[in-house]
Amino acid sequence: MAYISLLALFLTVTNFVPVSAVGLVPIFLYSWRFFGRRYPAFITPLTALTALIVVSTLLYDPKSFAEFEFYRRDGNFFISYAPIFAGCLYVHRLDLNKVLRTFFIFAVGINIPPYALYIVGTGLLGIFTNPDNSFGSYFIARNAAGGFFAMLFCLGVGCYLQKRSMLLLGLLAMNALMLFSTYSRGSLLGAAAVLPYLYFGRKRWLLAVLMGGLIVGSLAVAVYHTDPTVDYMGYPFSIHNQDAKVANLNIRYEWLWPRALAYFEQSPILGLGFGSFDDHIGRVVSYFHLFGAPSDVLVEHSDSHAHNSYLNFLAETGVIGLFLMLSFFWKLVEWSKLGAAAGALVGGGQNFAAFRFVEISSVCLLVMAATEHRLVSPSNVLILSLVISLLLASQSANAIFAEFRRRNSLVRSRV
Repeated sequence: MAYISLLALFLTVTNFVPVSAVGLVPIFLYSWRFFGRRYPAFITPLTALTALIVVSTLLYDPKSFAEFEFYRRDGNFFISYAPIFAGCLYVHRLDLNKVLRTFFIFAVGINIPPYALYIVGTGLLGIFTNPDNSFGSYFIARNAAGGFFAMLFCLGVGCYLQKRSMLLLGLLAMNALMLFSTYSRGSLLGAAAVLPYLYFGRKRWLLAVLMGGLIVGSLAVAVYHTDPTVDYMGYPFSIHNQDAKVANLNIRYEWLWPRALAYFEQSPILGLGFGSFDDHIGRVVSYFHLFGAPSDVLVEHSDSHAHNSYLNFLAETGVIGLFLMLSFFWKLVEWSKLGAAAGALVGGGQNFAAFRFVEISSVCLLVMAATEHRLVSPSNVLILSLVISLLLASQSANAIFAEFRRRNSLVRSRV
């Protein structure tokens, strides 16, 4: 089963053919192994969020579960996070430091030929004169490519922190150039945020301030741009600007974010239903201004979303859904920090690169989520969830964690 996860990991370099989703195969083969085991703390909020989304979908549009387009678009949460659960069902003895270093070299290397062709044809600074002519690599959308390269950059940093070499440094520079050429500003922002996070010591208060600031900032922009005379539950809207990038921002701030806020106001506790943001909702019955029941719904599975994961979760799953998602990342970052420390202090550096990658890529993803619906995008999330899967299934990681906890408990008992 570990080789299925490895195959899925190496296939994350493209979404032209969505085969990287094979990482969830162990769930269908060994689901009975879920029982009688102990799991890290982050599994609890992820399980609760998954249950909430399943129930929300069953109440809103149960037919979605039988439609392929649902999993490609509105329901890609399941594709993105299922590999984490799969990691609870198999065991391996792989050296994840070597595996991830090999993957990083492979992922950057396989992109060098198309990037060289792009530079010859467009030039490094061509995106400033023609923003639409950006580097897309093996991805359909530029933001998908940008998100992947941002996450890959975090992986390169993790590998470099574990074992420094000129090869990794050169590949990191190449990776950064590829990310720059996608002209995905949210991805660039996410990758850039990793550096001050590392510089200021990866403190918990820093993560808390980051999360809170992103949510408050998103809500503030949505409130500021909300026009009380506009029916945001409808669809007619257009932006006229010759600069495509400026028009893209205007659509988000002036329409999509206020629309998400309008959804949230209709049903602030549980949202209007998972996958509802791109649908036409004719009427909403409100119960005490806390819960909303949509009716006269025209369901459409599309790529239309709030271009902001925090607002999108508030719109579709309410405060509870957003809280569970943030709780998952909060606990995940803590687990990965402890895992890296255990690997460095007890395990002789084993799995250090994997744990450090999980930590800093989570921060990167949280920042990118304020500019796009990144928290469920497979091109952005799968590389993270597959590494988590491999860590959960690693015999050495579990053994080192156990020894690390044992030593800590001995130290505490002597104090």
